[in-house]
Amino acid sequence: MPDLRDRPTDVRPSIHPAPPTLVRPLAAAYGWLVAALVAAATLYGLLADDPYRDVTALTRQTWRAQDAVTLAAVLVLLWAAHLARHGSLRAHVVTVGLFLWLTYGYAHLAVGAPFNRMFLVYLAILGLSGWAALDGLLRIDVTAVSASFARAPYRAAAWFLAVSGAGIALLWLGDIVPGLADGQPANLHLADLPNPTWVFDLAWVIPMAVGAAVLLWRRHAAGPVVAGALLVMLLVLSLAMLTIVPFALATGIDSDPDVGRQLVVFSVAFSVLGAIEAWLLGVGARRMTPVDRAWQRPSWWP
Repeated sequence: MPDLRDRPTDVRPSIHPAPPTLVRPLAAAYGWLVAALVAAATLYGLLADDPYRDVTALTRQTWRAQDAVTLAAVLVLLWAAHLARHGSLRAHVVTVGLFLWLTYGYAHLAVGAPFNRMFLVYLAILGLSGWAALDGLLRIDVTAVSASFARAPYRAAAWFLAVSGAGIALLWLGDIVPGLADGQPANLHLADLPNPTWVFDLAWVIPMAVGAAVLLWRRHAAGPVVAGALLVMLLVLSLAMLTIVPFALATGIDSDPDVGRQLVVFSVAFSVLGAIEAWLLGVGARRMTPVDRAWQRPSWWP
């Protein structure tokens, strides 16, 4: 029997234990698969003869602009996932935000675009991206990273998300509510009904923005993480909406007075929104301090 007297007497745990090896989140596990599917879907939308048939001309150019921005975004996704795999919390938040964008964009195409050859690809991207975004959020130990966000622009981000979320909600409800009386909403120009933008904004994006604002106001540890990922998604959305303008001009649909007015609104509104989103992300990234402990949970429910 070993002599217990030979065992060390100081068995207190280390104050700063070595962080465990990072596990592979879904973003790293199948990022290349999502990238390949996105490449197939976006190139089809950009190069096929008539991928988005039976919709308005502006909707067609909206989805083609979205394809162009999404193709660029997926390259950023692969780069950010690589950095996140090596321990970068900033890059991990970016990957979550980009997966939120893919979920939002391909939910639109899966339910809003007339059936085409990419339908199953849309569903695959929607499912993979949605689970990857959820996995990426739940893998972050928000308590471990809270000190890193101590100087984040909590108040500015909270006000922006709350005001912009409420503003978009009022805009859509201003189209929807008057139409409840006679079954004909005010704005049918952007898309055929049911308008997927109304559905996903009112049921998902706006509640998430308001919820993130509440977390920030309460200085909850999860606030900067949720808000940061959402701001990444919203910045890509702003870029996609601004990209509609050159696509519309190239096809000449701006000669329609209604379309011309929509393009002016897009240019002004999303230039302002995109600038604020970029500023908040930039300030937040600069003010982040290094995380001195393991920040990634091994699973959803360890």
